[in-house]
Amino acid sequence: MLSVAPAVASGDPAGSPGQARSSAFIDDVCTLVAEQVTSTAGPLALRLDVGLADTAPLYASHDLDNYLFPLVPKLTSRTGRHFVSVWATKRHAPTSSVAICPAIPIDDPLGMYVFDATTTASASTNAYKEQIRDQITTANPLPDGGVALQIGFVVGPHRAWPNLWKPTIDALGAILGHDDGAREWNARDGRITDLGLHCATDPTVGNLIRIAIRASPVGPAPMRLADTC
Repeated sequence: MLSVAPAVASGDPAGSPGQARSSAFIDDVCTLVAEQVTSTAGPLALRLDVGLADTAPLYASHDLDNYLFPLVPKLTSRTGRHFVSVWATKRHAPTSSVAICPAIPIDDPLGMYVFDATTTASASTNAYKEQIRDQITTANPLPDGGVALQIGFVVGPHRAWPNLWKPTIDALGAILGHDDGAREWNARDGRITDLGLHCATDPTVGNLIRIAIRASPVGPAPMRLADTC
């Protein structure tokens, strides 16, 4: 269990309250899991379950990828261990927790939407998002409510794959929908209540990025830890 409330990434200046909350959250996680990270053999998975106050909106803001980044890169930097699978959920709950587990390959989870995309553009450009958007045009936004989303990346060995999370999710407006008047890359990613992000390295892909996108409405039961770790 976390003793510090999870905090999303902050773009505020150093020393600001937002940066302080983010740093305290990252420090708490790193302290709690340091031993497990070093003692767990093989490829690693991380699981973060965010508990929100009953008054917090569950399907707006509190974007799960903003909790995982920069947490996962910081954890890798401090421990020297890389993660190939990271998970996050959010629910109305009094506590939050984190777990480290060995990553175990499973069959394709499939989903209501199953898309496979390939990108050639830099992830820091709109062209990257446009390439993903143009390969999911048959989708219509999922019904209102929570969304379970898994994204698998196949990348070259020198790719910093956490840098792909946000631009990829931003490009999924056809699946997540947009608020009225929102810009194209402002998808309703606050709807994601169950998020799985995975990476496989393939030295033959060069600068290509292969992306598997699996999305469904959240059912009555949340993902269980035993299902993922």
